[in-house]
Amino acid sequence: MKKKQYDLNFKKMVVAKGKEIGNMTAVARQHELDPKVVLRWARELNRKDLERLDGEGIKQAKFVPTAEDYAELAKENEKLKKLFAEQALERDILKDLLKKRTRTCG
Repeated sequence: MKKKQYDLNFKKMVVAKGKEIGNMTAVARQHELDPKVVLRWARELNRKDLERLDGEGIKQAKFVPTAEDYAELAKENEKLKKLFAEQALERDILKDLLKKRTRTCG
């Protein structure tokens, strides 16, 4: 059994109707659709994944990172590494203080 393909305008119309009345499930039933499909369409429209909604995005990547994206990720990675190192140092200092305190109290 072949999956039925719906065009982008139909999907937008169904999702808009669902948002308007506030009940995606009811709209799905009106159009004899599985509510899960309509909810997925709404999610993809919110994320602007129009390629996936067209059915053509399955064949192609939806996001191709650029050099700027990699540079931004590398910068964020370095920042996170520094934060992690600071927290590890803080934790070690607190452990040492706790050990010293328990020795003097005990």
